Amino acid sequence: MKTINIPTFLNIDLSFEMSSVGRRFGAYFIDWGVKWIYLFVATMSFNITLLGNQTLTSFIIFSPFFFYSFLLEWLNKGQTLGKMILNIKVVGIDGNPPTVSQCAIRWMFLLVDSYLFALFTFINPLFAGLMLFSPFVGCIMIATTKQQQRIGDIAAQTFIVNFKQTEVSIYDTIYAYAVSKKKDYEVQFPEIIKLSDRDMTIVKNLLERSETDYEYELARKVALHIKKILMIENKEDDYVFLKKLLADYNYLSLKQ
Repeated sequence: MKTINIPTFLNIDLSFEMSSVGRRFGAYFIDWGVKWIYLFVATMSFNITLLGNQTLTSFIIFSPFFFYSFLLEWLNKGQTLGKMILNIKVVGIDGNPPTVSQCAIRWMFLLVDSYLFALFTFINPLFAGLMLFSPFVGCIMIATTKQQQRIGDIAAQTFIVNFKQTEVSIYDTIYAYAVSKKKDYEVQFPEIIKLSDRDMTIVKNLLERSETDYEYELARKVALHIKKILMIENKEDDYVFLKKLLADYNYLSLKQ
């Protein structure tokens, strides 16, 4: 299986397993199934059609159909229902879930990647048969580009990777290291608040990877880069140091 290494702000790469073309197309068709079910239910429930008289009400009703991929990938951290079922997700160039702008760019470029030939139908109904070939534009790009990206991925600087997590909760985020708001808690490294949630999520992921894989060298590199960035002098064990950083960050961020 092909992998991609994404550099982080710590100059340490995060390795991801690239999703196959088959999985991506499987998710694509599942999502279209969900969208058609919604379209059918909305049409029957409100007695209006997608191509009928366009009013503000009809636009609002059919908005989930039109903005499906944008809304879910943004609100669900890179996953539509199809991607969730097939355990794949969108990640940005920094390895984090896509931003709202990245999701918007991916959605807009669906006009080229998935609906290019379908657009000809609106010009002349005789071109309706070409709609079947619309998804192949994105498929060809995914199959031929080095990092398996469609045009929307290239424009948004995103990748589709394999992802499997059976349960997601607050304890799977940086807040897994949150400490009690006790007044007697002493922050040892106040400089850590200069970093962002996205930065600290990367630190957490690298720390846990080093613990799981016994990659002590990885923990050392993470600790070394953090000390250099924030100009911290500390001789504690690298694991202890990084966990204290996460605890301090959570205490300070929750306090604000």
